[in-house]
Amino acid sequence: MIHSQEVTLEALNPQMIRARMLPPSLQLLERLTVLNETDSSNSALLRLPVEQQHAHAILAESQTRGRGRRQRDWYSPPGCNVYLSLGWSFTHNRALSTLPLVAAICTCRALERIGLRGHLIKWPNDILLSGAKLAGILVELQATAGGPAHAVIGIGLNVSMPEGSAAQMEADDIIDRSWTDLVSQMPGASGGVSRNDIAAALLDELLSGIRDYESAGFEAFRAEWMALDELADREVRVQLQDSSISGIARGINVDGCLVLEVRNPDGRTEQRIIYAGEVSVRHV
Repeated sequence: MIHSQEVTLEALNPQMIRARMLPPSLQLLERLTVLNETDSSNSALLRLPVEQQHAHAILAESQTRGRGRRQRDWYSPPGCNVYLSLGWSFTHNRALSTLPLVAAICTCRALERIGLRGHLIKWPNDILLSGAKLAGILVELQATAGGPAHAVIGIGLNVSMPEGSAAQMEADDIIDRSWTDLVSQMPGASGGVSRNDIAAALLDELLSGIRDYESAGFEAFRAEWMALDELADREVRVQLQDSSISGIARGINVDGCLVLEVRNPDGRTEQRIIYAGEVSVRHV
């Protein structure tokens, strides 16, 4: 067992994870690997031949070079959290730009399944609770023109970095934004918080979500994403590559892009489509 402050967490165990998954998901999962330490679970999966990445899930007890969106590091102390990557080969050549948003929905479904409430998605795919970051998602794609595409979906979920622990104090020094963890958000959870339960729920929801995404595309998920939109109708600033733009977030379009309502100098408003950028809520 792994101890963190007064919270005791199970070590990740592939047999326990499989035992807690639903039969349809188990039929889709081909490999499940638990590593004691790696640079990042995404990198560990990407180093394998592509044919060994499909339907292969890798979890790590710790990461020495955990990676997040926009080349950020992901703080990954040992035995505290869930670091999970799942590979999948898509036989169709449909654009997969909305896959990160689908992964966020699947993560939210898994969190609700284990009893969490009130969590939301900050575009495109950060999971927040009361404005603090709980989980991040990094999707990396390999594709050939007109051919099949392969994705590695990485999820980092803060499970237990309690107040006063070494992990919490180090996180405060390293993480440059407000963050939270499951243990502090679910103090009354019956039987505590099991990382094996969490991993099983994440894999169940990811595998079933990918199956639905393959058959129906993003439109089957869009309404659910909008209901979980943390930025809906809020004033935000979007940092683009060379500039920034401010406006009111009005959800997403059919391609998963942020719809931003901006006011022009003449007082008229128009909608801009944001394909990529770093969003922050404006406090006025």
